[in-house]
Amino acid sequence: RGGGVERATRRTGVMSLVTLHVYDITNTQYEAANASIQGLNRFTKDILGAGGIFHGAVEVNGDEWSFGYCDRGSGVYCCRPRGNTGYTYRESIPLGVTALSPARVRNILGAMQAAWLGHEYDLLARNCNHFCEAFAEMLGVGSLPAWVNRFASQADATVAAVNYASEQTQKFAEDVGNGLSSFGNGILSLFGAGNSPPRGRTNLSVGANPNGGPNEGRR
Repeated sequence: RGGGVERATRRTGVMSLVTLHVYDITNTQYEAANASIQGLNRFTKDILGAGGIFHGAVEVNGDEWSFGYCDRGSGVYCCRPRGNTGYTYRESIPLGVTALSPARVRNILGAMQAAWLGHEYDLLARNCNHFCEAFAEMLGVGSLPAWVNRFASQADATVAAVNYASEQTQKFAEDVGNGLSSFGNGILSLFGAGNSPPRGRTNLSVGANPNGGPNEGRR
C-alpha cells in the first residue's frame, strides 16, 4: 500500500499495531461546501494547529472501524483501511500496539456494536472520534491527538455552558419573582390587606388578654 503508512496488522510477537486514520469530511452534496471544508481544515489544522472537521477511524488486525448515524441497529461499521469512500483520506497516526489477541479484539467490538447504536449518534457529544477514543482506550493504546476532535469538544462545552447559563438565568428570574411576591404580600399585610397579621403585631379581640394567657374576669 502507498503512503508509507505501516499496516495495522504488522505483528511484534503477539502484539498488533493500532492506527488512527483521519479523513476530511467531504460527504456533503455540494462540491463547493466540500472544498470549503478541506480549505478550512488546511488552515485551522495545518497552519494554526488548532484542529478541524474530521472523520476518524481505528485500524487493527487489518480492518478499519468507525461509528456513524443510522436509523436502526449499531452505528459501528468496518471498511478497508484508508478506503472509506464517504470521506477524503488525509493522514494516519500510529496509536501504539495492543497486546490483546484478535479474538479478544473481536469480543470488544461485539460489545461496542451493542453499545454504540446508530440513532444515538450526536455530532458534538457522541461522534466517530468519541468512538475511536473509547476503542483505543479498550485496546490499551494511546489517546487520539487533541486536534482531531477539538472543534466538537469545544462546541459541546460551549453548548453545555450556554444551556447551564440559560437554566440558571431562568431559575434566578423565578427566585426573584417569588421574592417580589413575598415582599409585596408583606407590604400589603402592614396595611391590613394581607391574609395574616404582620410579624410582631397581634390582632386583639374584645376581652382578650394582651399577655396571651386566658382572659380572667375581675373578681
